[in-house]
Amino acid sequence: MYRTDSSTIAKCRFVVALCSVAWAACEAAPRPSGVGNEAATSRSAFEGATTEFHQALRTDNADALFAYVSDDVLLMPPGEAAVRGKAAMRDWYAGFLSQYHTSSLTLSNREVFVSDGWAVELGTYEWGITPAAGGDPMVDHGNYMQLWKSETDGRWRFMREIWNSSAPASPPASE
Repeated sequence: MYRTDSSTIAKCRFVVALCSVAWAACEAAPRPSGVGNEAATSRSAFEGATTEFHQALRTDNADALFAYVSDDVLLMPPGEAAVRGKAAMRDWYAGFLSQYHTSSLTLSNREVFVSDGWAVELGTYEWGITPAAGGDPMVDHGNYMQLWKSETDGRWRFMREIWNSSAPASPPASE
């Protein structure tokens, strides 16, 4: 299910290196006076938004979750096609909730970069899910990266996410 070749790994490394260079360039740019206070306020508002967003995920609260989702969201779940747009994400999330319920969500090793109306959050997750039809709970764990934007109304909106599961891939079914 999750196969990678050296070309895919090289592309991933290139993207990570490119993002690192871009962030370093942004951080090195001269800042006008007073930006430190704005940055602290922006960081605080971002942390408040992500706290509420992740709490909505923990409690399967779709209404609270989608209050933080941008109309042009892009979601890239592991082993699936990309999900583009808020309506498509709503459908995807409703399908997920028809199969599973979240029993826990722990984020760790968080790194957060906030600058000029954009924020990137990355880290690791441990996601406890229980089948909706009953059965044993499962725990998935892996890495995630989210991109957020401060919109004209001053609210932070979730724009992009990619995550990967560190659970071993299932072997192909034998015929």
